[in-house]
Amino acid sequence: MQYITRSNVLPHKSEELRDWLKKYDKLLLDGQSPGWKYLGAWFTVHGLGQYDFEMRFEIDDYAALGTGFGNEEMQKAWLEIYDAFAPNVGETCLMKSTEDIWIMKGT
Repeated sequence: MQYITRSNVLPHKSEELRDWLKKYDKLLLDGQSPGWKYLGAWFTVHGLGQYDFEMRFEIDDYAALGTGFGNEEMQKAWLEIYDAFAPNVGETCLMKSTEDIWIMKGT
């Protein structure tokens, strides 16, 4: 499953956010809670999209949702990223691949 958060970036902060993501890439990869894997961050191109950027994570199962927000250093980083660059999460999605999803069939 993928856990995806989408946000708008504060005006004139996109470049700083990109630099922050590069600087803390190792922490984002290694500081996650058990069952979580950081897949990366993406920015919209030419304003095509409702939100400016998104972060994606792979999670092992639903139980991983209850494992917290990473180690202490990672939790401080979450506060920094949202306070300094993107204070309002626009939406959060939990997605499964078509091979993994069970769809109820109507009668």
